[in-house]
Amino acid sequence: MTFRLDAQVTGIEEVGRRAGAVHLHGGARLPADLVLVGIGIVPSVAPLLAAGAHGGDGVAVDDGCRTSLPDVFAIGDCALHANRFADGAAIRLESVQNAHDQAQTVARLLTGSPAHYDSIPWFWSHQYDLKLQTVGLVPGYDAFVLRGDPAGRAFSAVYGRKGLVCAVTSINVPRDFVQGRALIGHPFDAGRIADASTPLRV
Repeated sequence: MTFRLDAQVTGIEEVGRRAGAVHLHGGARLPADLVLVGIGIVPSVAPLLAAGAHGGDGVAVDDGCRTSLPDVFAIGDCALHANRFADGAAIRLESVQNAHDQAQTVARLLTGSPAHYDSIPWFWSHQYDLKLQTVGLVPGYDAFVLRGDPAGRAFSAVYGRKGLVCAVTSINVPRDFVQGRALIGHPFDAGRIADASTPLRV
């Protein structure tokens, strides 16, 4: 796989009624058998908003995943909620884990058990031989420490916000990901965190 950073697509060439090449700014032509276009997503909440639900970039929900409409809940990618791991900002989390945890919250509420959504966000992806895992939310960080050597393709990045650990991202170091979960919200000790021989324990 080759990554072309800061490249601009100027067109997709049609060959025999299908995509045959991608043209880039500057004149490069990339032959292709298949072109996949990833342009992001917009939550499909227009019917809920038209019915009177509060929202905008998603449908607004409280900590029980209730919308402003009576007896209507929203979970998953479309649910705009205040998240303490984002410093209280209203966000949407586009992840399987978020949808699962919010669904559990709604199920408990519907069966008479008090419940509030307050899960630590986590994400993962496999990219060939790389296992990427993140716990917490990186946006808004003001401190950063690297554990290990990126050249060895096994390292972690620990992020801090306002003196506390806000996220841990690991590449092929699942131990740091697992231990980092307990570290979220605890003091950001850069010296201790940077020592890859020291476990990321509270």
